[in-house]
Amino acid sequence: MYICEQMKQEIVHTALENLWDTAHIKAKWAPVGPLDGETTFIINANRYTFVTTVKKELREHQLHHIIDHNSKFNNFLIIAEHIFPKIKRQLRELDIAYLETNGNIFLKKDHLYYLIDTNKKATIRKDKANRAFTKTGLKVVFHFLLDKELVNKTHREIAEYTRVGLGNIPQIINGLKETGYLLRLNKKTYTWDHRKELLDRWVNEYATELRPKIIKGTYKLPGNWKKLPLNKEVTVWGGEPAADILTNYLRPEKFILYTKENKTDIIRNYKLLPKVGGELELLDMFWEEHHTEGIAPPLLIYAELILAGGKRNNETAKLIYDEYIQPDL
Repeated sequence: MYICEQMKQEIVHTALENLWDTAHIKAKWAPVGPLDGETTFIINANRYTFVTTVKKELREHQLHHIIDHNSKFNNFLIIAEHIFPKIKRQLRELDIAYLETNGNIFLKKDHLYYLIDTNKKATIRKDKANRAFTKTGLKVVFHFLLDKELVNKTHREIAEYTRVGLGNIPQIINGLKETGYLLRLNKKTYTWDHRKELLDRWVNEYATELRPKIIKGTYKLPGNWKKLPLNKEVTVWGGEPAADILTNYLRPEKFILYTKENKTDIIRNYKLLPKVGGELELLDMFWEEHHTEGIAPPLLIYAELILAGGKRNNETAKLIYDEYIQPDL
């Protein structure tokens, strides 16, 4: 999740204050260095400085970046508002230092070892909402990521193409300008900057802001998934099965269908049976571009693989990114 510099400062200073209150460990912060800054712990008159990245929260699909940072820097630290318990366990297994805003800490370096994991979650105030990263904004940004020239069409044309209200378009574009992803060349033309960073942010925000709102239910698959007689104009595969179709590199275990069909038609046409925790997840198709292969756009397949995590999914996501996404990003 993207956070502004002011919120990063608040996260860091809250974390250091609570660390002192919790364990009487003194630390100083400086916004310098190759990442977000440096954190220096002062313990028994000794100073230990860590290259630091600051996050609002840390999710599993971000771990490969964290592992890369940890291998690059001799002393590396994550400061976050909140880290999920499963992720904290993984960080500890990898000997990656972390500090949460509530003062919980894991620090293992030479003869030092600190582990505090008893404090309740501390919440920092939220950033002012950016309309580019709301449910509606994420739909439009998705189309912008698919077609970088779409942004230079008229607001009415963008609204008609993405099927969102006309009044949303200038607010979404302003949100992209405010965050530096969109730059004005002249009165009528925009150009993009940091589109890979925008893609990463879109994946994060999709996971929390859009995806939960388009889930239609979970179902039991009636036999071989490849034999489902999909109406490919309105129902397509996503996630692992779509990746298998695209790359022939992944044997799917979890299944995703995006559809514009209603539940009654889905059950009747494909013999799907509703089942809590079923292996097939059904989601609304929220984009307008159709793909004759019967799969979602590669960008969305990539996003679902990254969010699902796992070695094979991450490897397949990289294959898809390199071949289908990066050349047009």
